Amino acid sequence: MGLSSGSGGRQTFSEINITPLTDVFLVLLIIMILIAPLINQSSLKVEPPVAQHGKSEQQNKTITVEVSKEGIIAVNGQKVSDQNTPINRIQNLVSDALKREFDKFGTKDVPVAVRADQESRQKYVVSVLDAAAGVGVKKLRIVTLQHDSRF
Repeated sequence: MGLSSGSGGRQTFSEINITPLTDVFLVLLIIMILIAPLINQSSLKVEPPVAQHGKSEQQNKTITVEVSKEGIIAVNGQKVSDQNTPINRIQNLVSDALKREFDKFGTKDVPVAVRADQESRQKYVVSVLDAAAGVGVKKLRIVTLQHDSRF
């Protein structure tokens, strides 16, 4: 880049203006500072509530979906997925298993009970709930842990 000076000669810039570069780096630093805590929270654990009193579920009239802490999902005791199943396939596998169970009962009015391990990952439980909503489950409940109060 050249500028004309009063003496008719050409003068070139040999310095770089680093102010815009500094502004960009400061904005990127602020973004990283804000996003860093969210990266550590990407795998939330689900802790089911503990009930003092309650009725136990009736196995013969309920479809039970169990989610273990390793990501193993079973519908009425039959394993649907294991810990190596990709999360994007779990919803389809659970949907298919729920449809088969509804076909056995002949209606979608059968309650579905989701029983998650205390250390289950949120993504597995959410996938099961999404699958249940996708097949049109009308009655859904989360099974709580029974509190054993021995004095």
